[in-house]
Amino acid sequence: MASLKAIIAMAIFSAVVFFGMNAVGLQDKHNEPLFALAGAIVLLIALVINVTLYLKIAGEAPFKWFND
Repeated sequence: MASLKAIIAMAIFSAVVFFGMNAVGLQDKHNEPLFALAGAIVLLIALVINVTLYLKIAGEAPFKWFND
């Protein structure tokens, strides 16, 4: 259940990033080098935040495959 909550949180955060990038207009300016670099940095930071969200919310539960 913790994994599902983490995936939902990641989806919500990713949607916010997606709509934020579209609100700024990065889809129209991706041919300009500075906007392309800014978009790449935003996506990289969003990836790191998504992984952090997953690990903070789900914890160690998804990694416990065997009951010892």
